[in-house]
Amino acid sequence: MDKKHNVSFKHRFILALIPLLVGFTRLIGMTMRITLIDPHHTSPYGKPAKPLIYAFWHNQQLLAAYFFRNFGIRVLVSRSRDGDYITRVLEYFGFRTVRSSTSSGKVNALRGLVRELKDGHHVAITPDGPRGPVYRAQPGVVFLGALSGHAVVPFGCASSRAWQLRSWDRFEIPKPFSKAVIVYDRAIPIPRRLTDEQALQLNEEIERQMNNLRDEARTILGLSGD
Repeated sequence: MDKKHNVSFKHRFILALIPLLVGFTRLIGMTMRITLIDPHHTSPYGKPAKPLIYAFWHNQQLLAAYFFRNFGIRVLVSRSRDGDYITRVLEYFGFRTVRSSTSSGKVNALRGLVRELKDGHHVAITPDGPRGPVYRAQPGVVFLGALSGHAVVPFGCASSRAWQLRSWDRFEIPKPFSKAVIVYDRAIPIPRRLTDEQALQLNEEIERQMNNLRDEARTILGLSGD
């Protein structure tokens, strides 16, 4: 009984802290200098003609949420306690979430994202979430492209100075007055019908591009290593 009470209190306490976190993030964002590199005009700021599937790494959610706020992007979030926290944060920044849980729940969530794309909304997915391994893409982003017929756009982020949490994804919180770079690539079309080999190849290509774009952003900032 006490254990349940303590977990419940902790959950409520964290939810109560989220508006403070959002306010803190907004303040940090106002002090940052963020550079967007978007040569193919595939980012939301580039106003692409068709809705796109944006793919980026899990540990860059805070930077991405701040910079791409209020575009009404739909985001896939796990149906977990951590997912509850992420959903609250994203909603403050003008995102809408589609939740997933078990294997069947993930399929239903992908179908939910397909509906959002058909309704004209961009969607975003972190292919290494919700539990990793970090910087390794799971196949959901390719399945979403095949189900919807919409292209996938990888992008990479980096901050010159950030707090790094001791979580599986090394979640990053940019520090005040830091610099950040966000690099977008061209859209990758996903065929509606895929063999297992084609799906694997596309997944590897997306993972490779996401890592290359992250490394490019880090190089621009003069950073090295992970």
